[in-house]
Amino acid sequence: MTEKNSNNEPRSAAQWYDLGCVYRKNGEFGEAINAFRAAAEEAASGMHLSDDPLLLEQLSSIKEKAEASIGLILRITGFVNKDMMNP
Repeated sequence: MTEKNSNNEPRSAAQWYDLGCVYRKNGEFGEAINAFRAAAEEAASGMHLSDDPLLLEQLSSIKEKAEASIGLILRITGFVNKDMMNP
């Protein structure tokens, strides 16, 4: 899966978020975090450039979901079952 469209333009925030979801579902957590970070950055950039309230709401939602997904992955990958360490 490529991270750019066929015409070599960067993906939108929504496309980056969707790519992150695919990576997360496949257990590719590092790639998922990278895609979610790109989604959050792209959404933040778009929010600074737009005056459209509907677009601002959509970008804000994508940014929040991407940041929450990063936090979730970090909690999952950082989880240690201490009971399994003490036989």
